[in-house]
Amino acid sequence: MRRILRWLLRTVIGLLLVAAGGLWWAHRAIDAERAPLPAVKDVAGGRVVDDQPLRVSVINTASQPMARSGVLDAERDPDTAQPYVMSHPSFVLEWADGRILLIDTGMTPEQATAFGKPIQMIRDAQPIEPHQSTADALGVDAARVRGIIFTHPHTDHTGGIAAICARADHDIPVFMTTAQAERPNYTTRPGLAQIRDAGCARPVRLDGGPLMPVPGFPGVFVIDAGGHTPGSQIVLAQVGSGDVMHRYAFVGDIVNNRDGIEHDIPKPWVYRTFIVPESETRQEELRRFLKQIEDEAGATPLVSHDQLSIERSGVEAWH
Repeated sequence: MRRILRWLLRTVIGLLLVAAGGLWWAHRAIDAERAPLPAVKDVAGGRVVDDQPLRVSVINTASQPMARSGVLDAERDPDTAQPYVMSHPSFVLEWADGRILLIDTGMTPEQATAFGKPIQMIRDAQPIEPHQSTADALGVDAARVRGIIFTHPHTDHTGGIAAICARADHDIPVFMTTAQAERPNYTTRPGLAQIRDAGCARPVRLDGGPLMPVPGFPGVFVIDAGGHTPGSQIVLAQVGSGDVMHRYAFVGDIVNNRDGIEHDIPKPWVYRTFIVPESETRQEELRRFLKQIEDEAGATPLVSHDQLSIERSGVEAWH
């Protein structure tokens, strides 16, 4: 019996050491992702081009009300009593000729149900409410999708791509920085596998930053962000025509609540340290950068997991 107990103790200690080493390596790797950010004047200096997206809309694939303490550091949150609903959207950018660029693809209802159960247990959350998949919401218009950008390849952002591919009769470029394509960690490998296995995805490498134009989609730019995952990307879009133009910053999960940008609040310590290892210094830099480009360049931040903030932004639901 003593031998068995010693063996069990050594096994547990060994597993803890392996886990600690994996976390240490993940934090070291994400801290290394520090690509230069563009100057605010370069974000603000974008001019209306002849062929930029005319409309942006949102397809929310699932909703899950929960306490703000699940996504914001409660010690720094000035208003913990405010309601919060975690959303899982795909943003739809449309051009005059009908082509569509998607920012993330959300999840299918089945994926959303499975994704929401552990969150309900550990984050003081209500049951998740799945909606339509992005493919089902688009219907026949899914054939107009000519490109996809993932803010980062976590499965709640990439899960809907296979259903999009099932409705497409053509390859779809998926625009990625080198970090997103080549430097995954254990949190992003499953999402990259979903993209690879979807059938229609054709990775297209972006480089030449810090403000990288997206080929074939004028008015859209990608920033190599890091911070949340090695492959996190901020997507900037100039939307409208003539004198009516608005800038949007699709920020993915750099923050999960709009007030993370407004008040420079990180995510809860346990989440950012153990669940999804983040770079503390880079995340702080990104929050302040997003606040600055909103204040000085008029770029409205669209936070993927903040349903109420998206609704207040004026971005309409896809119809």
